[in-house]
Amino acid sequence: MEKSQLENFEAILDLEDSLISEIVLIQRNIHDAVLTKSWETLTVLVNNMNEASTDFNNIDSQRDAIQCKMNAAELKPFSNKLLLLRSKLSQSKIENKALSDYISITRGFISGVLDKATTKTYSRYGQIVQKQPVSVLVSTNL
Repeated sequence: MEKSQLENFEAILDLEDSLISEIVLIQRNIHDAVLTKSWETLTVLVNNMNEASTDFNNIDSQRDAIQCKMNAAELKPFSNKLLLLRSKLSQSKIENKALSDYISITRGFISGVLDKATTKTYSRYGQIVQKQPVSVLVSTNL
C-alpha cells in the first residue's frame, strides 16, 4: 500500500479517536442532564450526539474500506491506535447501556404509577372516592 494511503489511514484513526472521545463525553453529559432534569440541555446534547454519531459512522466506513485492503504487516504499526479505539467504543457502549437501562427502569416506574393512578376516581374536591357498584344483578339460573 502507498505511503499516502497509510498516512490517510492514520489520519482517519486520529479523527475516529477524537470523535469517539467526543461521543463518550456527550453521553456522560446526557446522563447528567437526565439526572438533573435539564431538558433543554438534553435536547441540545441529543442533537450533538446525533451529529457526532453520523460523522463517526461516515469516517468508520472509510476506515473499514481502507483497512480491508491492508495486510497484517501494514496494520501492525496501527495496532495500538486500533486497540485504543476499540476500548473507547466499548466505553461508549457501556455509557449507552447505562443510560438505556435508566430510561427503561424510569419508563416502567412511570407506567406503573400511571396505571395505579388511573384506577382511582376523584371527587371534584380532589379526594379519592372508592368505586362502588350502583346495583348488583344475581343470576339464579344454574
